[in-house]
Amino acid sequence: ISSAPGLTGGYRAESRTMLPPLQLEAGEALATAVGLALLRGAGLDTEHAESATTKLQTMLPAAMRATVAEISTAVSVSEGHAPGVDISAVITLASAINASTIATFDYRKMQRHGVDDPTVTGPAGALTADASGTATAELSPGPTGDHPSTPRRVEPIRLVVFGAHWYLFAFDLDRDDHRVFRLDRMSRVHATTLSITPREHPDAEAAVSAAVTTTAYPHTVVLRTAASAREAKEWFPTRSATITEAADGVRITCGFWDLRWVAATLASIPAEIEVLDPPELIDALRDHAERAQAVVEASRTT
Repeated sequence: ISSAPGLTGGYRAESRTMLPPLQLEAGEALATAVGLALLRGAGLDTEHAESATTKLQTMLPAAMRATVAEISTAVSVSEGHAPGVDISAVITLASAINASTIATFDYRKMQRHGVDDPTVTGPAGALTADASGTATAELSPGPTGDHPSTPRRVEPIRLVVFGAHWYLFAFDLDRDDHRVFRLDRMSRVHATTLSITPREHPDAEAAVSAAVTTTAYPHTVVLRTAASAREAKEWFPTRSATITEAADGVRITCGFWDLRWVAATLASIPAEIEVLDPPELIDALRDHAERAQAVVEASRTT
């Protein structure tokens, strides 16, 4: 800003100004550089991360600029999430959440054949969702198909990154219920100026976890083990199961399309596990054991 004294003077903001060097400590520079690199692992466009890194480097002192450049060159983050999330959709929904306004978008729902369209109920009910068939597909495959996009009007509550996808937990105004939506299935995302009427909501992270790990599947399996929760997460990743600690042991809740897959999975776990639900799983385990024994007997006679 330049100034001139006197009656004819005044202030003028120069259009060409240089920002002072951005002072970051080594740890802050590391956190910033790695955070930008992690955008790739989050399934978001890397173009913005690359341009932000370039701009950041021009604002840093020479020594710190070299540190950030070294980190950007040396650190490689593989894609841990499914690509295809539009960063503008993330920004738009985040804006609507913070402003407490209604959001609209077109949603392309994936439907598993033979499974009803579930909904997410309130805190007293079972959590289900429009996020069918995602995180546990590698454990329990099933037929899939896409429906045409349908317009949605929602009260957005929270964005949740879970497993391989970004999700929006929201209250669907047209269906008068809570729903979970995958961001990579959205299009024409728009934040309106219409304010939201405050209401009670279930926990967003719990709702998304339940929608992805259990309620999208015809069989909900509940197990109990004396092993630690850390050990249980090695057998059932959090993207495919909900693992909680209880007074009587660690409980594992997950969804499957075929109980035979569960039986095969349980047979490979090196720990004592008790089936709490469903009782049909015990029959599937018995059939699996008989089949395994038949293979053993047949192998002995050859």
